[in-house]
Amino acid sequence: MPLKEKPPRLTVYLPDTEKKELEKMSKNTGFSQTQLVVMATHSLLANYKAKGNIIFTELIGLNLNEKSSQNES
Repeated sequence: MPLKEKPPRLTVYLPDTEKKELEKMSKNTGFSQTQLVVMATHSLLANYKAKGNIIFTELIGLNLNEKSSQNES
């Protein structure tokens, strides 16, 4: 039986806050951090396929709204 090839690897650098949140999510859900990142990637690609570039405006807008909410605290 031939060995299955491993999929290509991608190194991702995350800010400390997001890395800690990913670790916490991993512990809470039982999914590995890699599984969570792969699921998020699948979701992003499906969303992009369905909606196109508008998703980036939505994502950036969401990120800006979160930062302004944090600054108000």
